[in-house]
Amino acid sequence: MSVLKSSLTGNILILTINRPEKKNSLTMEVVEEINRALDENKGYRVVLIKGEGGFFSAGADVSIFTNLAGKDAESFSRRGNEIMDRIQNSDAISIAAVNGGAYGGGLELALSCDVRIISPNTKIGLTEVNLGIFPGWGGIKRISQLVNKSYARYMALTGKVLTGKEAFERGIAQVLSENVDKDSMDLAQSLAEKSEESVKRIKKLLSQDVYSTEQESRLFGEVIETKQARELVQKFLNRTK
Repeated sequence: MSVLKSSLTGNILILTINRPEKKNSLTMEVVEEINRALDENKGYRVVLIKGEGGFFSAGADVSIFTNLAGKDAESFSRRGNEIMDRIQNSDAISIAAVNGGAYGGGLELALSCDVRIISPNTKIGLTEVNLGIFPGWGGIKRISQLVNKSYARYMALTGKVLTGKEAFERGIAQVLSENVDKDSMDLAQSLAEKSEESVKRIKKLLSQDVYSTEQESRLFGEVIETKQARELVQKFLNRTK
């Protein structure tokens, strides 16, 4: 059985982690399959990531840690980080449809996405500390960008588990939904219609912790001359006449 199901619907790439019997826990094979799907599919504007069987991901498959030597663990962390960074910094908009649970590496995968849609009773947490390790795929950095550093510190040090409602209230998830599958697909379809040139530049600015207003102005100057911008501005003017 394939560990990842991928399908291209128009310009939306849907990636489904397919290990329901293991609560969609992540091995390097799963992560590499995500990376390969991003390479092999063409023309997508939005990437929607979800889990099979009503569970997002229980995190890294703990069984792989039993015989992992230090150098191998370092490589495991580095490669996972590269792929999470690729998702976050891609020109495509990424959505995590979080149902059932997202723990450890599963939450780190969700945090690498631009948008997280979550159901109220879903449970999430950076729970690695309970295994004597810590988030190795950029989870501490990314959670610190969403909540204040004091609370990020608390989550990482305690392995605190939040409900979906609490995650939404903390700003970790942007959309609270009773029907995650439907609402995530509706959002994906809406976002796929946004200007590709505009989105690309917005994401370029957001990928940097600090950027100058000079850089912002330069990118604004670039985008205003694109065909998409000209067409959308004219369409708006025609509609308001």
